[in-house]
Amino acid sequence: MTAQVADYVSRIRYEDLPSDVIAWAKWLVADNVACAVAGGQTGIAASFLEYQERHGGRPTAAVLGRSTRLPAPQAAAVNAYSATLLSFDDSLVRLGHPGTSVIPGAIAVAEELDRPGSELLVAIIAGYEMSLRLGTAIRPSPERAAAVLGLATWQIYGAASAVARLHRLSPAATRDVFGLTAQHAPVPFLRKFHGRPMPWLKNNYSWATMGAVTAGSLAARGFAGSRDIFDGETGFWRMAGSDQYDSAEMTRALGSEFRLMQVGCKPYGCCRWVHPALDVLRALTAEQPIEAAKVARIEVATFGEIVRDFAGKWPDTIIEAQFHLPLLIALELLGRSSAEGLVESALEEPQARRLAAKVSLSLLSGADDAFFGRSLLPFRLKVMLTDGSVREGYAEIPGGAPGGPPFGPDEIARKFHVLVEPSLGGPQSERLLHAVLDIETTSAREIAALAQPSRRESNRAKEGRSDER
Repeated sequence: MTAQVADYVSRIRYEDLPSDVIAWAKWLVADNVACAVAGGQTGIAASFLEYQERHGGRPTAAVLGRSTRLPAPQAAAVNAYSATLLSFDDSLVRLGHPGTSVIPGAIAVAEELDRPGSELLVAIIAGYEMSLRLGTAIRPSPERAAAVLGLATWQIYGAASAVARLHRLSPAATRDVFGLTAQHAPVPFLRKFHGRPMPWLKNNYSWATMGAVTAGSLAARGFAGSRDIFDGETGFWRMAGSDQYDSAEMTRALGSEFRLMQVGCKPYGCCRWVHPALDVLRALTAEQPIEAAKVARIEVATFGEIVRDFAGKWPDTIIEAQFHLPLLIALELLGRSSAEGLVESALEEPQARRLAAKVSLSLLSGADDAFFGRSLLPFRLKVMLTDGSVREGYAEIPGGAPGGPPFGPDEIARKFHVLVEPSLGGPQSERLLHAVLDIETTSAREIAALAQPSRRESNRAKEGRSDER
């Protein structure tokens, strides 16, 4: 199995890719770049960048949204961290955020190696396919997932596959990359994620991306790694904490069925698992506006993971806010939707606290089976108003996912400009988006350069930060 997947990664060609796969991959890249630029402006990201800058090294890759350059592994780590920080990055239910575990590392390495845009795109597509297939193949049973669960643990292989392809490694050397990657994978720690304080590293895509870039670079220098890492009873699935492995998922329709077409871009800057609840609320208010002052209570029935982990203690940070459904519902009703990005000031608003206190969560019959068995996100909302009327709705597929409310190129383009323009300005944001969507005619270095502020915008940003201080 390791050999088959390595052969695919090393031999995939642009000419063999369907046009719809190429088109959607470009939008996924644009979306992730926008998330990295915006997330990189937060104070938390600035602290992470400062830590990486202190280590120095030969600057070969751009920090997106900043004027800084770092060695490729560190730049990849910073960009991956920034891309997921606002929880706007693409997702596939129960398979995490594949773009953030593929795209930042691919851009950094492609820039360092000066690869053309078309080669960068092929590497990214290979990374998505490898990551999503591996995640499906080693998905644990619900019983094991209740105790041991991880995302970056196996999503590191998305970045590793893209990096191997960009280094133009042979199938044998790509197998070395896979073996070396296992030794850089973070442990599956998500069952400790929802405590307080919530871990600021989130899924730790930063470490996974840096580890994948390192593994690819070492293999390119002749380092050997285990060449059968996905094979047998002692394979990576055991290391990742799973209790089962469907190896056929690794290669089923490989090269003809592209899993990245199932990946959706996110309309809201919060955990994907709660998006259907916000979609229901938007649909109800579109039918007839709901005045926050006239809400008596809101009842949310859903699956157990949400009831257990997505309420409770009032959030102290925007990271915790991304997983606090009562607050997210309150902000949606107050016209300060997470679709515009969460800000720390929202946590201090008395009106949001009062409205959030009216939200209750309970278990919906059959919802856990739908979640674990079919990767659905069932939500039933009832909004009880002070006049005695009730507004009710149901959803189980989030916006942007196949079968859910549409969130396609037009919406992604708007989101791109909302996230990028504050850092890069309107004209440069438009040039950056055009460069990604016309990636065949450009290079990774050109895209990276456009994703950094011009001297004028950099000075404006510094002045703004000085004013804030």
